[in-house]
Amino acid sequence: MCGIAGSINFKGEPVSENLLKTMTETMTHRGPDDDGYFRDAHVALGFRRLSIIDVGGGKQPMSNEDNSIWVIFNGEIYNFQELREELLAKGHTFKTKSDTEVIVHGYEEWGERCMEKFYGMFAYALYDQKQKKVILARDRLGVKPLHYAWVDGQLLFGSEMKAILAHPKFDRAPSLAALSSYLTFRYPQGAQPVFANMKRLEPGHYLTITPAGTTLTKYWDVPFHARKEYFGEYYYLERIGELLTKAVQRRMISDVPVGIYLSGGLDSSIVAALMSRMSQNPVETFSIGFPEDKYNETDAAQFVARHCGANHHALLLPQENYLELLPKAIGIKDAPLSIPHEIALYQLSCELKKYVTVALSGEGSDELFGGYGRVQRSPMDWKKIQFVRRYVPRRIQQSVIAALGASTNAEQWLKIPDAMEHLFSVYNWIPFEEKWSLFSDEVNETLAYDEEEKKAWAAHFDLVRDGDPYDQVLYLFEKRHLLCMLDRLDAMSMAASVEARVPFVDHELVEFVSTIPSYYKLRWRSPFHKARALFTTSFSASERLDQSKDILRRYARTLLPEEIVNRKKLGFPVPLDTWMKQGLAAYAKEILLDDRSRRRGIFNIAKLEKLMNNQQPLDYDFWGKKIFMILNIELWFRMFVDKKN
Repeated sequence: MCGIAGSINFKGEPVSENLLKTMTETMTHRGPDDDGYFRDAHVALGFRRLSIIDVGGGKQPMSNEDNSIWVIFNGEIYNFQELREELLAKGHTFKTKSDTEVIVHGYEEWGERCMEKFYGMFAYALYDQKQKKVILARDRLGVKPLHYAWVDGQLLFGSEMKAILAHPKFDRAPSLAALSSYLTFRYPQGAQPVFANMKRLEPGHYLTITPAGTTLTKYWDVPFHARKEYFGEYYYLERIGELLTKAVQRRMISDVPVGIYLSGGLDSSIVAALMSRMSQNPVETFSIGFPEDKYNETDAAQFVARHCGANHHALLLPQENYLELLPKAIGIKDAPLSIPHEIALYQLSCELKKYVTVALSGEGSDELFGGYGRVQRSPMDWKKIQFVRRYVPRRIQQSVIAALGASTNAEQWLKIPDAMEHLFSVYNWIPFEEKWSLFSDEVNETLAYDEEEKKAWAAHFDLVRDGDPYDQVLYLFEKRHLLCMLDRLDAMSMAASVEARVPFVDHELVEFVSTIPSYYKLRWRSPFHKARALFTTSFSASERLDQSKDILRRYARTLLPEEIVNRKKLGFPVPLDTWMKQGLAAYAKEILLDDRSRRRGIFNIAKLEKLMNNQQPLDYDFWGKKIFMILNIELWFRMFVDKKN
């Protein structure tokens, strides 16, 4: 919806009017329609608006009746109309029809935890002048971003990192820990972004700033149920239908045109089908692909669009356009790109903006329902390892585990110490050991070989240690993986002044689906298929012997043809391995092996050169993805760290 920025300094003055405007204008793309500013002795608030709800009357910063409470807000509160009625009944007076105003009066009525009443996506700054208090809050699952940093005695904040980077005294030192986390998990985990002197407010948290200091409070967390009751398939299907219908309906609330990012996969197709049922006019749908046949889903998207009676728009992105847009996309994110298709998503968003301002998307379904079967099925292999260790004589353990799927990797399987390390063995973009070999000795010593990263993961594992192993992995994907997807969607859509909304990231839906036993999400095709899986790996069994997102597919049969319901997941692939052979590898070598990169001292250049010269026989373009991510880091250094304000 918008971009927010500001400065808080209860022991002195905030940033100047000029600097506040500079910080805010770095995000004009997030709000091209209007701007607004507030500044007093201690707090400065800046706002860029993308007008969606109450186009004429929703100007910000917004205040209460006596101008003692001010708010700037990025996002949408989908239940604002119900909250407005409730607050009116309690005697509050509204000046606008905007969802923003329920934050102001909600705070007056319910206090600083008023966000617990809000259903939607949001990041806001609320200033209570009388109490000398500022609250920075972020939605439950992190759909909308919010960053902050201490600079020159004051707290700066912004929807995007570039707002804080605009301050001339901000120290742009990189966070090696975040970059290391990025290389293994394709997104820096936790609260640490790629700049060492900056933090991001984590989902489900709010930060309170007063003259006495700051307090970070968690108000919501991803639910986990160690014990689950079985209520039966019919009950789950009925509730999923109710909650998903409500989630889509809420996200169609808008005073401007609404469309959908349609890949042709299961998740976006469900959303498109529901939208078409709720809309009086044909839904506008948008897809993008690549010229290479196996990387192009536009035909499937066209098929779904015809089924839904939608107006479909399709784009193709060739390699040359991709390379031209790579630096621009890094500049949009202020960080290395997490996913190769972010460039395509940006280009699609630019096309989409010609027709609509709001677009729904299918993000969040895979984490919630078990769509990453190759990893989310991995507890099967861990159970085999535990069984063999416990019940098989040591002298034949290696032979038995080899027969149970490990094959030539039997020795490595038996060395895995615990469930966390087993997950790391299948869930990575660059495995820890390979990454350490690529880093310089100095970087490895500084990071102590990712000691802090592993401690953070261990803390999450500890929270769910008593639950079903499959539920543990699903929880960790919802907790740790989803943010990567949401961050790239927000950045690339808002760069084109498009607001993306995600029905599968509705907290009511998340809370319910977390109660469904994993059996209904990752289901064997038959007892025979389950028996066959004993002698293969989770990677091989996934989508061949089992069905990912089974309960969601069963629901989808009420909306979509079987061809779409049963489609295997592609995940918006980019033909990186092919492009590497067609010039991308040469481009990467030119950047990564030059003197500037060598002097930086991040990587072991000899090992890096060996990686680029020897294509690894990996599925899903993973060799290309590794080089792509390392290239992104060096380009990011040149654009952001080397550059002085």
